[in-house]
Amino acid sequence: MKKSGLLLALLSFSACNSDTFTDVPANSNFYALRISPAATSLGVGQTLQTAVTAYDAGPCGGAACSPLTPGNVITTPGTPIFRSTDTTRVKVSSTGLIKAISAGTASVIASLQDIPGFLSAPSVTRADTTVVTVTAAPVSVSALTLTASRNTTGAGSPDTLVVTLTDASGAVVNSQKAATITGTNVGRPRFFSSNPEVATVTSTGIVNGIKPGTATITAAISVGGVNKTATFPITVTAPITGTVAITTATSGTGILFFPNALTVSATQAKVQGALGAVVTFSVTSGTFSTSTTPNSTQCFNVTFANPGAAEATTQTGLSGNIGTGGVGSANPPLCSGSQARLFTTPGTYTFSNTTNGATGSLIVQ
Repeated sequence: MKKSGLLLALLSFSACNSDTFTDVPANSNFYALRISPAATSLGVGQTLQTAVTAYDAGPCGGAACSPLTPGNVITTPGTPIFRSTDTTRVKVSSTGLIKAISAGTASVIASLQDIPGFLSAPSVTRADTTVVTVTAAPVSVSALTLTASRNTTGAGSPDTLVVTLTDASGAVVNSQKAATITGTNVGRPRFFSSNPEVATVTSTGIVNGIKPGTATITAAISVGGVNKTATFPITVTAPITGTVAITTATSGTGILFFPNALTVSATQAKVQGALGAVVTFSVTSGTFSTSTTPNSTQCFNVTFANPGAAEATTQTGLSGNIGTGGVGSANPPLCSGSQARLFTTPGTYTFSNTTNGATGSLIVQ
């Protein structure tokens, strides 16, 4: 009887307070983890306390978040766990205190778990890494600068950042370009991009333009417990090279130019030391056969509305229209392989294939 009474009471409570039992919190908003400092250099025997911070996905106060703080700070119930990849170089305590043991490098990895505490809300674990460079003796720095040969790059074109650390007298402590390090090896800073969809940056400071737009690259390092950051603005333009494929239409009928509209930047090409933008017209393997239109004898040509704009490249020495000569000539129909042309003057250039009327356009910036 007592069991029955208890069951009825529970059922009654459930009926009156169903939200207590059925409401399930949203999954964790734990988006990113940062261990700071992002990169560090210590002399043998020096110690440094790290900090671990959890972030949501932002935005931050209605604006874009900083690369170093990729969201709004959140609190998670987990406790950070630390480990060193080489305890003969670097040791780290359970509370994140780093101690430099011997010269060399090692990574300290911090992980943190968010446990919502409900069966239907899975836990989320994030991790972040700081590379620790240990020098034989402590190094002192006063300033960090970030430079490059240019502050614009064409999409798809890499550029290399130069990181320079100086001491209080202005003397260079360390200068690093990509994988080359000179001076006292205090290690590399960690690099961040404010907009990876526009430009990414590798761990060695090589910036890669992804698509036109602007981004800011940030470098951060702690040397002997002194935190230093530097930024470099980058503008990504249209690419300085491009390829137009001569291929079968996705519908399975007809041969066409793909894409039929392409944008390249001759202006940026000249900034990067090239003569202009190079556009390659390439035949996709298996495009032509005896039954296609055009067929495997006629193949394809590229006839420019302004042939004079299609200048010769060093690869072939050919300029103007492509594939308009007869079979066996110096400029035969384009049946396989590729042909490239150089464009140095901004403008819009149209082209076509005279056999089947396929058309395309090229915008040169």
